[in-house]
Amino acid sequence: MHGMTYVLRYVCVLLWALLCASAHAQLATLPRHSPYPGGVAIVKLSEADAPVLEVTFGGNRVLTLTLDEGLFGVVGIPLDAAPGMQQLQVNALKDGVRVVYTTAFEIKAKPKPYPTQHLRIDPRFLQLSPENQARDDRDQPLIAAAKTYWSDAPPVNFFLDLPAAGRLSARFCLRRTLNGKEGSPHAGLDVAVGAGTPLRAAAAGRVIAVDDYFYSGKSVWLDYGQGFITLYIHMSRIDVKAGDSVARGEVIGLSGASGRVTGPHLHWAVLLNGVYVDPELFLKAR
Repeated sequence: MHGMTYVLRYVCVLLWALLCASAHAQLATLPRHSPYPGGVAIVKLSEADAPVLEVTFGGNRVLTLTLDEGLFGVVGIPLDAAPGMQQLQVNALKDGVRVVYTTAFEIKAKPKPYPTQHLRIDPRFLQLSPENQARDDRDQPLIAAAKTYWSDAPPVNFFLDLPAAGRLSARFCLRRTLNGKEGSPHAGLDVAVGAGTPLRAAAAGRVIAVDDYFYSGKSVWLDYGQGFITLYIHMSRIDVKAGDSVARGEVIGLSGASGRVTGPHLHWAVLLNGVYVDPELFLKAR
């Protein structure tokens, strides 16, 4: 009898360990929890069977993922977010009635200041002619629509591959001056590659937009589901069109120096709920 009790106890402990290992493996598929401006917060919303309909932050829908431990929000934090407690708005069903409640999470201060990069650029990108102003006015609504694009299917995974092999020449949130004047923080990751280098899809996804913008030049937007998007800009050639499905590693075009640049390179960006977040949070160890 005592032997049977021991065996049952051992089996229970083993099952618990396996469940914990499974839960840890599931959470490991998410991007690194980094609740800083420009980072990603992983926020538990409810138990897995809770009837949540929609989650928003700053007016934009938030990616949600159901794991064994419950429902989680994968929240992109804007670069200009102030440290402190923030609220997610959760729309749910209770007894067949739609209700709204909030879930709090904390944004922490950046752990260290970012360095400053001093750039000299073509003055036409600082003082826009009427023609260039009209072009940028056309671009902005198109860019806003691509940034906030939503598809209901969740991502297959969050691991991304660097689209081209090269030195990381400008990291996310680098402070910049443009011809001596303070510019906006760097909202992507620059990879130092020569013109004509093949650029590959960071993961399997769907092309939601391609265009040639005044500042960004030739650009491609890829969607992975629920507002998880990557952007490739300053290209010299685009080999895909809106609506195309692409495989991980598929060539989508060539690097170049279109738009506002100081030389050929790839500027690669990652978005969640309409805001730019640090791409390195999604990369496997290089």
